[in-house]
Amino acid sequence: MTLRFFIRQLVTDAARKAAAALNVQLPEGFIPRIDYTPDLKFGHYASPAAMELAKVFKLPPRAIAEKIIAALDNAAFEKVELAGAGFINFTLNQNGIAKALAFHSLDAWLKASESETQKDKIIFEYVSANPTGPMNIVSARAASVGDSITRVLKTAGHDVHREYYVNDYGNQVEMLGLSFAYRYLQKFKSVTLPETCYQGEYISDYLESLLASVEIPAAVKLSADKVTKLNQNDWLAEAARFFSPLGVKAILGEQQKDLAAFRTEFDNFFSEASLHEKGAVLAIGAELKKRGKIKVEEGAEVFLSTEYGDDKDRVVVRSDGRPTYLLADIAYHNTKVARGFKTIVDIWGPDHHGYIARLSGALKALGFGEQAGESFKVIIAQQVNLMENGEPVVMSKRLGKFQTMRDLIEKIPVDVCRYFFVTRALSTHLDFDLTLALDQSKKNPVYYVQYAHARIHSIFREAGYDAAKPLSLTEALPSLITAENPERMALFFNLMRFPELVHDIARNYEIQRLPEYLYQTATLFTSFYHGKNNRIKDLLVSQPAEAEALLQLCSLTAQVLETGLKLLGITAPQEMHREEEV
Repeated sequence: MTLRFFIRQLVTDAARKAAAALNVQLPEGFIPRIDYTPDLKFGHYASPAAMELAKVFKLPPRAIAEKIIAALDNAAFEKVELAGAGFINFTLNQNGIAKALAFHSLDAWLKASESETQKDKIIFEYVSANPTGPMNIVSARAASVGDSITRVLKTAGHDVHREYYVNDYGNQVEMLGLSFAYRYLQKFKSVTLPETCYQGEYISDYLESLLASVEIPAAVKLSADKVTKLNQNDWLAEAARFFSPLGVKAILGEQQKDLAAFRTEFDNFFSEASLHEKGAVLAIGAELKKRGKIKVEEGAEVFLSTEYGDDKDRVVVRSDGRPTYLLADIAYHNTKVARGFKTIVDIWGPDHHGYIARLSGALKALGFGEQAGESFKVIIAQQVNLMENGEPVVMSKRLGKFQTMRDLIEKIPVDVCRYFFVTRALSTHLDFDLTLALDQSKKNPVYYVQYAHARIHSIFREAGYDAAKPLSLTEALPSLITAENPERMALFFNLMRFPELVHDIARNYEIQRLPEYLYQTATLFTSFYHGKNNRIKDLLVSQPAEAEALLQLCSLTAQVLETGLKLLGITAPQEMHREEEV
């Protein structure tokens, strides 16, 4: 278990005893909040439980806190203090701390800590860029955040399915096929590309590859003689139908290569076209109609989305019988429910805020959310502003000239990109500092963290220490949590918070807290390393038992840094050329 979980159990028991003594009933499922103190001098943890229970006990919070403290099992604490308006501060003793240290590796500790989190079957959809062109910087940000959160969720014990929704149906795909057709026609005839087509030169690049690898049918294949006799409109329609699926396949293939290069993994690429082929799209419209959630206006079928907070009702089937994109999206999300997922999470682009109410409303109309544990959550990925030397880098989608995910990772190492993308909440705009990203010194935060990890391994090499040696921190405690060595104690208690952080992120998806924590860990380790009482090389001769304790602390630090970086999809090198700069 974690220290926080252990204290929460003790406080819960004490609150229950205090409530029984006063003949009051605790709220059903009451779980006291356990926080970190702003400084270890105030204790290791704090709880506002007394303030949370003020209405139930009908007493001042300080009086409630006194009763909780009196009912508390004090065997695990060096001291328990009442502070402020009713906070309870806890300072653990060695026995209390040892409760969380019955592990021999960080992996075992994290697994043992899974009891902190209610296990869910989660489907997490992210990126899902249209297969009509290269992925942009916002897609790269969504890839980094989505992949990192799902790694954390898996580590916390959840059953997680990672999915990419391929919009390979509808008008945009038809326009893609037409764009290829026009580019092919331009090889034989001067013709203007319509504004509704995709303007980027990447279409011509994909076309050349297709022409070299695919047999073009006679009805589509052009020659100098044939083009003079061509019924251009009929030919364009035929050529667009031919090129459309090939274009989607080619572009999606390149997107998948970029995602792999970015260390972003998916369990499934789900085709929208497959829903239409199976009749699932119109079927879900019929189900909504059966449930009384569809009205007919001027021959069109309209979903009553205003009943669920939308600003107006939405057409799902046009008057000519063609389903809208919204109905396809409802059908897709219904497959998530049908596949048994209780928690549905999507990451969408910055222009999709208004789409949330209508889709979540459709799921509610279909009955999702009625059972305990069922939830639908959308995270909006805000824009990324590229900055260089303090000035914005101009990006534009005009004529297809825009900064792509591939451009970025060809310029900036993947480790740096992934770290920078998770430093801010996805719901906020991100200024991506290209100048800092290209800096290979300790000023670059990802290198600072990696240097700390590499330095620990240099200590191991110098000491002849086996980094794979099982951890035995209980024996090391007397040397680690002494007031005479504040650097040791600060680093130790920071490391104790790592599994707690993992489970917090698994609940709230605040992945930006992880790089912040890793940077703080690297900073605390650097202070520890420079502490005059922490010279392991000297202690190996004069105080071998104390040296062993510090090596154990270093080992846990290395494992935390390595695991934390891995959760972010970032490498943890054991050697770096410039680690002396830390």
